[in-house]
Amino acid sequence: MNRLKQYILVLLFGLLSHTLSAQYLGEFGAMGGVSYYNGDANSTNIFYENHPYFGGLLRLNLSKHWLVKFDLGYGTVSGDIANFPSNKFPFDEASFEHDFWNAGCMFELNFFRYGISRWDKEVRRHTPYVTAGPSLGIYQGWNGHKLAGGLAFGVGYKFKVAKRLNVGVEWNMHKLFRDDFDGDDFGTKLLDDPYNMGYSAMKNNDWYSCGVAFITVDIFKRRGVCRLYD
Repeated sequence: MNRLKQYILVLLFGLLSHTLSAQYLGEFGAMGGVSYYNGDANSTNIFYENHPYFGGLLRLNLSKHWLVKFDLGYGTVSGDIANFPSNKFPFDEASFEHDFWNAGCMFELNFFRYGISRWDKEVRRHTPYVTAGPSLGIYQGWNGHKLAGGLAFGVGYKFKVAKRLNVGVEWNMHKLFRDDFDGDDFGTKLLDDPYNMGYSAMKNNDWYSCGVAFITVDIFKRRGVCRLYD
């Protein structure tokens, strides 16, 4: 009987040694960085006339590689054609500056299996990733708040500094489905198709971009998984 108990204890210990540490279903945290605009008043320069941007994010793990991220951020964009004297406009002055909210629902693809594991050598504490999905810009126009749907995509890198703590950086760009994101406070619409070339979904619509650093904590603890069946 004593020997049987010993066998049972050894078996239980073996099973426990093959059990993963507790895993988590997602992350929640804060982000901060800069936002900037691209459009008729700044067609090419990145991180030009940048302004503070901050917000929060929630990630839900679909697998070791795939996640879905919900984020909400607040920032400012501005533009002035006087900063680009080599560009020829049919008018001499046009500028704008306004605050905006950004809400997004984006999918992320980790290049490596992300996490901490003492058994799985393919799991890494760091990974680059790409992200894409729909976004919504909310901003103040001359006649009230406006909504502009869009598509966002970007790249990032994250590192798990502790069992439940993650840090990283991300740069994403948002292409809007309308061309009045750079409107001024008077509704003159100078930067809305300034060359009278007609509507073009690819050329006329405005962009805004965000470069941020973030810190998140793993949340929604779930039970461990037995390595015998993982």
